[in-house]
Amino acid sequence: MRRILIGTLAISLVGLMACNPFGPDQSVMLEVDGLNVPSSIGPGSSLTVGMSVQTGGCLIFDHIAVLRRGSSANFVALGRNTAKGRPNVTCPAFVRSDVHTYTLDPPFESPFTVTVRSESLPPLSATVTVQ
Repeated sequence: MRRILIGTLAISLVGLMACNPFGPDQSVMLEVDGLNVPSSIGPGSSLTVGMSVQTGGCLIFDHIAVLRRGSSANFVALGRNTAKGRPNVTCPAFVRSDVHTYTLDPPFESPFTVTVRSESLPPLSATVTVQ
């Protein structure tokens, strides 16, 4: 019984060290430098949105957040900056773009506007015709 208790305590401590609730919030909005959507879709079709998200150095992709309203959807790529709140951390000086996709389910109003926002780059926008 004592071994089980010690094992459970050790696993709990490792879990707390991996996710420090008192550590700095490393969440950041990532830059998106490309947007790919079809120019038109059928009325019952899904819409797949492709985004080129910049990562590298200390920036790591986490997920895509979307706010959908009527005839539009706004996207943001979110990630973590592993150097944020950690002095004396040096990040490699390389940047790369990885394509991440997000699929929206119907129904869609026509025209449907897709907008991707970034921290410092201008928003990217595209219009999809539903026919």
